[in-house]
Amino acid sequence: MPIMITEEMVLAKERENSTRFKELTARQKEIPSALEPEPNFPPECCCIKPIIYHNIREQVPVPQQRFMYALCGLYMTLIGLILYNIIAALVTLFFGGAVIHFGLSFLYLLGLPGAWIVWYFNVYSSVVKLSRIRQVFSILGLFLAFAFDAWMAIGINGLGGCGWLITISAVKNLPCFIVLIIAAILWTLHGVAMFIMMGVFWKTSNVDLRSKQNAAAFNTHTVML
Repeated sequence: MPIMITEEMVLAKERENSTRFKELTARQKEIPSALEPEPNFPPECCCIKPIIYHNIREQVPVPQQRFMYALCGLYMTLIGLILYNIIAALVTLFFGGAVIHFGLSFLYLLGLPGAWIVWYFNVYSSVVKLSRIRQVFSILGLFLAFAFDAWMAIGINGLGGCGWLITISAVKNLPCFIVLIIAAILWTLHGVAMFIMMGVFWKTSNVDLRSKQNAAAFNTHTVML
């Protein structure tokens, strides 16, 4: 004898499924947060606490890891360059340079968090997530990074940057000249490296995006078959 399915039975089954779904959701929320990676950047120091999880080896696809390690190295180098720029400005002040030039050199400390936000983390996120919007912002950020290096390499006297112009003006003062020319060379090399990285990212991001689109098209075609 066939079983008659009534509307009440259907509603009861739906309520049962809804209850089970709520229980499953509650259990998922109760899973210990230790299973998820804890934020590890920036490093905890004084009042600064980690905000995001950053791990190139775990999150970045293997073909892009070398690129990201190089870009991370350039970011760390930028930190050293900005600090050395302040030292060079201090030496310039000691040998009769402008006070305002030394004072404005501290303004570029904003480049430490600024570089992370404007270009490094954008590139990192775009490589991990293969987001087209992130890729556009990354290319723009890398261009701004190159422009910043170019500005610092020019080194207009009185504006805080220890580049070529202020180096040429100090050519008769050997100690000051040596410190400044090192800064000018380093800013120039860093700018060249950022320009190269921008070109590499432009090329690889287009390839990665096409690969993602081809994979999506293949999956769609497979499902249709």
